Amino acid sequence: MIKKFIHFFFISFLLLSSSNLLAASNDEYKKNHEKMMKKHGHDEVNMPGLQGKDTTDIEVSDLKNIFQNHKEIKRTVTNIPNGIKTETYSEDENVRQSIVNHVSMMITRIQEGKNPEVIIQSPTLDVLFRYHDKIETEIELTDTGIIVLQTSEDPKVVELLQKHAAEINDMVEKGMRAVHERMMSSKKTN
Repeated sequence: MIKKFIHFFFISFLLLSSSNLLAASNDEYKKNHEKMMKKHGHDEVNMPGLQGKDTTDIEVSDLKNIFQNHKEIKRTVTNIPNGIKTETYSEDENVRQSIVNHVSMMITRIQEGKNPEVIIQSPTLDVLFRYHDKIETEIELTDTGIIVLQTSEDPKVVELLQKHAAEINDMVEKGMRAVHERMMSSKKTN
């Protein structure tokens, strides 16, 4: 009898907690999220959210390095009528190598239509993979990083390229916080 009561109490507590979280405003969600993260902590060492359906250890390692050292990265984006021109660079040789590896790998994946489906990846990137055959890409390596020119004749794809470039800028500026903000924002609009 006591076991049934404890089991019932535990289930009731979980249901109440879940319904309270669902009813909470965005501010309450944020406070609860922060409280949970203080208690359980983000795994900033292993970063499990960087895993995808077929990501390699090198890909995950490069992403970790980029997120952990985002303040060492500089980036400029120029929106052009048919796409984007980006320059991403770092004075830190290790970070620079991760940038070049990551950008090269992602461009190869886009060209092949091979979406890694990384857990924290933006929905914009998911859509870009569906239009992979409508994107033209040119790459230029520099002494400090990489320049990418991506264009399309499809206005929808141009809009997606520009939106994704802005998302990347946000991540360069804020690191993992940008991902959390995007995820909370999408929960608010869903």
